[in-house]
Amino acid sequence: MSAEITKILDRIESSKEDLAELMLRLGNTYGPFGQEAATAAEVHDWYGANGMQSDFVEIIEGRACTVGRIAGDGTGKSLIYNAHLDTEASGKDFETLMDAPDPNIVGARREGDRIFGHTVQNDRGCMAMQMIAGRAIVESGVQLKGDLLLKSAAGETGAAPVDEYQGLRYDGKGFGTTYLVDHGYRADYAVIAETTDFAASWIQCGAAYYKITLRGKNMYTPRLLRGETLAEQPNAIVRAASVVELIEKWAVEFEAARTRQTDCGMMRPKAQVGAIRGGIPWRPNRSSTYAALYVDVRTLPGESVESVTKSISAAVRATGLEVEVDLIMAKAGYEAPRESIAPLLDEIEVAHRHVRGVEMPEYAEDAVVGMWRDTNVYNRVGIPSLTFGPSRGKAAVQGTGFIELDDFIDGAKIYALTALSICGDMRP
Repeated sequence: MSAEITKILDRIESSKEDLAELMLRLGNTYGPFGQEAATAAEVHDWYGANGMQSDFVEIIEGRACTVGRIAGDGTGKSLIYNAHLDTEASGKDFETLMDAPDPNIVGARREGDRIFGHTVQNDRGCMAMQMIAGRAIVESGVQLKGDLLLKSAAGETGAAPVDEYQGLRYDGKGFGTTYLVDHGYRADYAVIAETTDFAASWIQCGAAYYKITLRGKNMYTPRLLRGETLAEQPNAIVRAASVVELIEKWAVEFEAARTRQTDCGMMRPKAQVGAIRGGIPWRPNRSSTYAALYVDVRTLPGESVESVTKSISAAVRATGLEVEVDLIMAKAGYEAPRESIAPLLDEIEVAHRHVRGVEMPEYAEDAVVGMWRDTNVYNRVGIPSLTFGPSRGKAAVQGTGFIELDDFIDGAKIYALTALSICGDMRP
């Protein structure tokens, strides 16, 4: 192994405290979905303080991305590392519509070599990891042949404008990454920096969001006439309850019919009702004339969203009720051709073997393959992309788990070695 590579790995090994400090700094910056500019500014400032070039890319007021750039001499392949700034919903909507503020969602804390907090788990821990890897390369003085871009993107998590929530503030699933790609921030390959337990996935589900509306009659409780059938039931909320039960049954069948083994792992395209509206909370003495259900449906790469719409529409109309089914978002899933992704995957496998002393896992967790991730943005435009990173625990403990700093130091080393191989023709 060359002295340059050894120096870079040593720099990363000695950066555990810097990595922890950066994770906590980013994890405790308030910048939820739709308000990512504050965190993007923290990333931009960190690059400047560490002698690295970066662009602060504002999309709309309050929503921005940051792109760190390690310039090559133009003679080699280029690579993107792509993490996302946004987390789950926080602030007013979360507090009034979901739950009381949860420290696992809106902040980060350290206990020994473990970092707790959803903001770090998804996805600012991986963001900090790629930043530390990039800094080690810059500080080594190595001249790359191709550019290395370190993206911190807004709007990766799921959202769609609907009802009174309108405009680009509520656009998600590739919002920031699509903007960056459309405005010239491209490369030969892309790695999505997300937690995968050191497995790789270059196949991801698509996602379709639906609004399902039911109508009813306004009846005062003492004068309520329920009717003998569901169709005669005046309360739209009661009608919606039956439709929720039906959608749950449909979702189980939908998942079972489309589950398939892929080269990356088992893909299980799931669906669920994620929100419901209806009635006036402070006036429950009237049956609701309106109820709406909001449904997330995951789709297979290449699957027709029209066929999914027909399937869920037929299912909810099996009640005999009049319903309105509106598609409010459709983002397709993609699979990178194996021959196009092979050069990148090979380099990651070599780096993983060198750093961790074992082979990479053959398959990713089912939930990883079943997610929508920014890989879809790159694979859609022909930039071979996969997602790869350390672990944050299984989906069952989301929000209560932690990350291990040592795992992320290993991840930073793998990222650095992969970048040196792709962008510099330097291999361990």
